[in-house]
Amino acid sequence: MHQTQQGGKAMKLSKVIAASSLALASAGSFAVSLGAIDLSSGSGFFGNTPIAGAFVDTLTFTVTTLATFNGSITSAVNGTQDVDFTSIVLTPGSLAFTSVLGDPVEVWAAPAVGFSLSPGVYTLTLTGTNSASMGSYAGNLALTPGSPTLVPEPESYAMMLAGLGLVTLLARRRRG
Repeated sequence: MHQTQQGGKAMKLSKVIAASSLALASAGSFAVSLGAIDLSSGSGFFGNTPIAGAFVDTLTFTVTTLATFNGSITSAVNGTQDVDFTSIVLTPGSLAFTSVLGDPVEVWAAPAVGFSLSPGVYTLTLTGTNSASMGSYAGNLALTPGSPTLVPEPESYAMMLAGLGLVTLLARRRRG
């Protein structure tokens, strides 16, 4: 009888382990690889209709020479469809996209000033939730060979001119 109880406990334990494994496997099914995007022409388009509920979509691309990176992702809305992103991150380097426009149509973009990427393989991870009526999203990524060229904004020129004016004024006062 003692051996039968141990056999029963082992059977229950194996069922619990099997159920736990199945639960973990199904939780991982929310992550979907969109594959690789070819940016050899300079830019590439991608899109997806993720599952209803929480999702994690990934895509990869390869950079062959030092390049400036840019990109944006937009959700498509129709009726009760609603894709809500919680984060969009490029790794390695953890470049986080930022929300430029919120619901109902979300627009996320890479930092306004181009971001320099070294040669290598990169992964874009899109995390969020999708409505039961399953909305879609689309994005565009672009690479420009070389480092980003920083163009000062008009405010920077105004501050520089104000600073030069102040230095000129101080120099005239010292002479006079």
